[in-house]
Amino acid sequence: MASEHPNVSDPAAYSGAAADAGARVGEPAGTSEGGEALFRFQEILLQTGDLGWADKTLAGLAQRMLWRDDETGASIALVRFLRGSGVPSVHAHASNQFMFCLEGRYTYTATGLTLTPGSFYWNPKGCLHGPTHAEEDSILLEVYDGPHYPTQPDWYENPEDAR
Repeated sequence: MASEHPNVSDPAAYSGAAADAGARVGEPAGTSEGGEALFRFQEILLQTGDLGWADKTLAGLAQRMLWRDDETGASIALVRFLRGSGVPSVHAHASNQFMFCLEGRYTYTATGLTLTPGSFYWNPKGCLHGPTHAEEDSILLEVYDGPHYPTQPDWYENPEDAR
C-alpha cells in the first residue's frame, strides 16, 4: 500500500524538540507494547538557537533535548554546564556516551581529561568516570545510544533529569 507521505519513517516513539515542534505526520500509525501512540516522522531541521534551555535539578546544568527514542532511551541533546558546576561524583552509564565540545572547558577531575572546543569524548558503557567541573561555561553535544543510567543518580531530584 503506497503512503500519501512518501518520505516518512516507520512508526516510532520519538520525543524531544523535533517531535515537540510538530514533526509528526498524520494520525498515529500504531501503538507501542506499552500502548503509547506511534507516529511517522518526516525529515526535520531544528535551529537550536531558537530552543530554550531546560534547567535540570543539578545546579548549573541545562539541556536542549533534540531527539530521543522513547523505546530504547537513545538520545541527542545539547547540554550546558555553567562555570563552576559539574557532576559531583563517580558514576557509570547504561549505554555508550558520546560528547563533542562546542564551547568552554569541561574537565574530568579524577583523570584531568579536559574537553575544549572540537574535542570528541567517548565514554563506553559501564566505564566509571567523574566527577566533572566546568572551568568555563561549556556547551556539549551529548549522544547516548541507549538509556542514560542504570539507576537514578542521587544528584538528580527529578527522575526525568536522568532520562
